[in-house]
Amino acid sequence: MKLGKEDFSGVVAPIVNPCREDDSLDVPALEQNLARLLAADIAGLYINGGTGDAACLTQEERLQTAALAVPACLAAQKLAVVHVGQTGQRQAAALAEQAALLGAHAVASIPPKKPWPQIADYYRALAAVGLPVIVYYIPGVTGMTAGMPELRGLLGIPGVAGIKVSDWNIFLLRNIVLEYPEKIVYSGFDEMLVPGLLYGADGCIGTWANLLPGLYAKIFARVRAGQADAVRPAMDAFTAFLAKCWNYGVLDTFEELMRAKGWAGRCFRRPSGWNPGRVPPDALAALIEELAALERMAGAL
Repeated sequence: MKLGKEDFSGVVAPIVNPCREDDSLDVPALEQNLARLLAADIAGLYINGGTGDAACLTQEERLQTAALAVPACLAAQKLAVVHVGQTGQRQAAALAEQAALLGAHAVASIPPKKPWPQIADYYRALAAVGLPVIVYYIPGVTGMTAGMPELRGLLGIPGVAGIKVSDWNIFLLRNIVLEYPEKIVYSGFDEMLVPGLLYGADGCIGTWANLLPGLYAKIFARVRAGQADAVRPAMDAFTAFLAKCWNYGVLDTFEELMRAKGWAGRCFRRPSGWNPGRVPPDALAALIEELAALERMAGAL
């Protein structure tokens, strides 16, 4: 069944692909996280994205994780969006074809580091597979910034259904929303959750939804209901928490907390700079307490 724009709205958690100390895929931990997140009140999962460390997975591992995650999403009646980027075009198309066969609702991709006309050709090739395509704009990773002229060249491609914007330029997201009201627009930075929604984003795909899916879901529901003031205390607490996490490296701290919760021995494969203990024990204990407080705030929203 073809989904409409509203069917893609909400919190889409970019699930981690945990690994063991030898960097091999930890399948039992992945299955545990699938069950945990799909039991939460979120819209679905973003599979094999940056949070899923997809660039450090082999093609076979990416096929394996999608084969596990997409059917689990469908069984839970949740969205399954499979990221196929950070590969060559042949590999990306093969991942997209597998996603289509599995019944995924859409594919997404970071752009290749090529001139914009070649990038447009790349997205046309993905769209030819037949699933809706989500462009992933993340200049901090690609090193390529774009304005509306470049993004129009991608959003106008038949089959491109929307875009994920991971950028501090919130006005760019707003311009996309205004110019393409029919397109799906996701915000990507956790710190921009509420600003993105207030500027018209249809949902978010943020790393920390792995740790706080309930908080994300409650914030999304309240803001969409016109009750942004009701979430301000929780959002103020969350951004203050994230500011502390940045002091130790935001992804390092995320990985420490995932490990402390028992959900992943490691999230990111070497040459990741993280090792257990990167966050001082007293600081980690305080952050775990703040995480629990945020979960309680979510329960009260």
